[in-house]
Amino acid sequence: MQRALFSRSALLAQQAAAALDAPLAARSAALLLRLDRSMSSVSIPPPACMLRPLEAPLRYLFGPGPSNVPPRILAAQGRPIIGHMHPEMYEIMNDIKRGIQYIFQTENNMTIAMSGSGHAAMECAVFNTVEPGESVLVGVNGIWGERVAEIAERIGTSLRKVLRTRANVHRMVKAPGGYFSNKEIEQAVEKHKPVLFFLTHGESSAGLCHPVDGIGDICRKHNCLFLVDTVASLGAAPIFMDKQNIDILYTGSQKALNAPPGTAPISFNDRAW
Repeated sequence: MQRALFSRSALLAQQAAAALDAPLAARSAALLLRLDRSMSSVSIPPPACMLRPLEAPLRYLFGPGPSNVPPRILAAQGRPIIGHMHPEMYEIMNDIKRGIQYIFQTENNMTIAMSGSGHAAMECAVFNTVEPGESVLVGVNGIWGERVAEIAERIGTSLRKVLRTRANVHRMVKAPGGYFSNKEIEQAVEKHKPVLFFLTHGESSAGLCHPVDGIGDICRKHNCLFLVDTVASLGAAPIFMDKQNIDILYTGSQKALNAPPGTAPISFNDRAW
């Protein structure tokens, strides 16, 4: 019975290969014959889909992300794999760091490409700068500000029984798509005295690109870190981390940068680090 199941799946795979091209069918037939002899004792046969080439349709992607990837980047993904301790890998990592510094317009040494989504960088930024009991100010004019507020509220939850405290989160709330004036931000910073102020530069849930000029100066004046989310905007709208006095900046690879998902560039300046 097991052999019959395997032979049936092998036959389906051969038929699929034959439909593609004859040379592939000939190669697949020989391979499947060897597999049939060596794997006759397996209890679960291989699915036919694993024995045929992967096909992905071409789609034009016009949402916030993921976005279409240029051929140059697709070709780079086809380069040979090397070990993480090889000297060439260190060169590649340094090149990636310099590239992120360029797109962020920063000279921050603590500039890396995290493995994960933009949400991973969001959590990294908040959890590494806020301690239980500290005050956090969050601009909420869409889902991403609210998400950061929720993350900040969780800080200290697991330690609450010991510390009897958690982060104090204060929300500045506007209707989705609304923006905060610098005067409103400074008044809120003076009132709540936060260690961190968060603002979404590209609020994809509301279609807003928020101005950031002058906000970093306000945060410096009141000894507050300025954290900016550019997941949906970096590469599509100007941002200058150093000139605009942004202390922590992060983005995602799959949006306006036109790269595959799974990488979250992030940078901390000396004040934040």
